[in-house]
Amino acid sequence: MAMGAASSTPEVRSEEPLARHLPLRCGGAIEHWVEVSDEAELLAIVKLARAEKWIIRPIPAFHDAIPPENGLVGLGLRLCGELEAVEVEADGCIRVGAGAVLAPIGLRPGFEGLKQAPGTLLDAFEEGWIQPAIARVRRFRGRSFEDMDGAQADGASLLVSAVLRPGTKLTPPRAGQAFADTRRKGPALRDLLRKAQFSGLRLHGAALGETDPAVLVNVDGATPRHLRTLLSAVRDRIATTTGIQLEERLVPAGRGGRL
Repeated sequence: MAMGAASSTPEVRSEEPLARHLPLRCGGAIEHWVEVSDEAELLAIVKLARAEKWIIRPIPAFHDAIPPENGLVGLGLRLCGELEAVEVEADGCIRVGAGAVLAPIGLRPGFEGLKQAPGTLLDAFEEGWIQPAIARVRRFRGRSFEDMDGAQADGASLLVSAVLRPGTKLTPPRAGQAFADTRRKGPALRDLLRKAQFSGLRLHGAALGETDPAVLVNVDGATPRHLRTLLSAVRDRIATTTGIQLEERLVPAGRGGRL
């Protein structure tokens, strides 16, 4: 349904299934869903959401997240169009829209570290691993847009774009990686899970990868409960047998809300 009188206000859909928008293809619906293609539309939708008292929940494309079983309240926000553009700057840096998928950027000289990166710039910014490459950011905060040098994610603003430096060493996680690897020594996460014989482990339709058991996949109609039960079992087994406490990487979809 179309909501709002302003011509720059994009269409808002009701009861949008989250399974359509997340790689793990599961979860209930979110109350409202909108896709914005430029800053004018973003500003209009923020004004509408505030008037309607909707929580805004950014949900990027290819978002590594597990949604709640019964869906979400609020407004799911997808950044598209100009907000996923990639432009070359005069100094060799690139300006990347927050909605841009990162892996294709890894084909550009100087940005090869992004070839295996999961999700979008917004995902990487929220996780923090792309911070060394960020020179400047543009974000929406309060009632307006602002440009600044560097910045970290916070719950009171929304990244709109960032300027990335070439040649920065980055260590992105794998797409679908279930656990954050925060250890500074010891075997790689995938090797740790292989040794524990977790390769291909399956619970209902939830499974760990055959070649990389650190990756979680939905192979056959798994629900969020199935996915979380599998991860919980893996985490408990590793803690019992090795003493290593694994931290889940796959955050809840649209966590926290903002704006």
